[in-house]
Amino acid sequence: MKVLADGTDINSIWDEFISTLDLANQKRSALVDLFTFQTTAKGETVLQTPGGTSDFEEASEYGVPKGARLEAGMLPMGYTFKWYDLATRFTWKYLADASANQVAAVHNGALEADNRLTFKAIMNRLFSNVNGVNEDGTTVYSLWNGTDGKAPPEHNGSTFPSTHSHYLTTGTAALAPADVEVLVDTVKHHGYGDGDGQTLVVLANPEEADVIAGFRSGSGAKFDFIASDDAPPYLTAETLVGSRPSGQFNGLKVLGQYGYALIVSNPLIPAGYVACLATGGSNSERNPIAFREHVQTSLQGLRIVKGKTPDYPLIDSYYNRGFGVGVRHRGAAAVLQVTTNASYTAPTF
Repeated sequence: MKVLADGTDINSIWDEFISTLDLANQKRSALVDLFTFQTTAKGETVLQTPGGTSDFEEASEYGVPKGARLEAGMLPMGYTFKWYDLATRFTWKYLADASANQVAAVHNGALEADNRLTFKAIMNRLFSNVNGVNEDGTTVYSLWNGTDGKAPPEHNGSTFPSTHSHYLTTGTAALAPADVEVLVDTVKHHGYGDGDGQTLVVLANPEEADVIAGFRSGSGAKFDFIASDDAPPYLTAETLVGSRPSGQFNGLKVLGQYGYALIVSNPLIPAGYVACLATGGSNSERNPIAFREHVQTSLQGLRIVKGKTPDYPLIDSYYNRGFGVGVRHRGAAAVLQVTTNASYTAPTF
């Protein structure tokens, strides 16, 4: 059997699947790409402040200047790694009766499943305040959680205790402007997104995003929410000082801007949670999350593995993906839960 029910050559379908996987692996989802840094390392020592921790001293006539010291801001960061797979279960009998569209639907479903898998892994790491370990026993840190005895390094004269946490709660049942302002400042006061070429992005479920869109200065808010230039037209008696934010940011659809942060509404963010992240752009080493792949290039990305029939690789083929995640910059993001409880509880993705 060499063709599908509609006459499409089976092996041409295989070649097409390989091509689409190559394209999919080159263009990751905007959310994943903007907030992660790709690596093959099991872990690495990362400076936890963008400005460094060294200071000059007054020079003496015969003295030797002291060396630059980064130790105070360095932290060994571990990254997880696991294999995942998904079988097509294509048999020769199924392919004999299937059309190209039916076979392609299975392939498209696998691509979407891979997007969900990587997104959920990254979001679980971002929203969880519990540290883990990788296969070498290296700690896979959360953002600064205030419970592991680690204190953020000093930045611009500000010092932080070991109880400093980037997992916040509103303490009330409703999201207020001050909550979002504190969330953004929690990232900024470590130097991330503060005039350093990075952009602050607030991710929110549409429910919380709609609340933020109603924030206006003079009614408990420091700033006015400014809708993006992609927003529907509306009437206002007010005058805009400055410019409206673009409706697109590196592939992300922007709802608007509040203060220093772009607001992105995404239904994949759990209701009742808001996150602020600093991004240096696509695959920037300053991004908060590390996305670890296998050291062998041929084992990176989403792959489709041939079945046991040499001449017809589509039969019994399956999809395979190996990756892991870990926080890289503990201060480059913060998470807020809308709850009356004082303690933070991570969501389930």
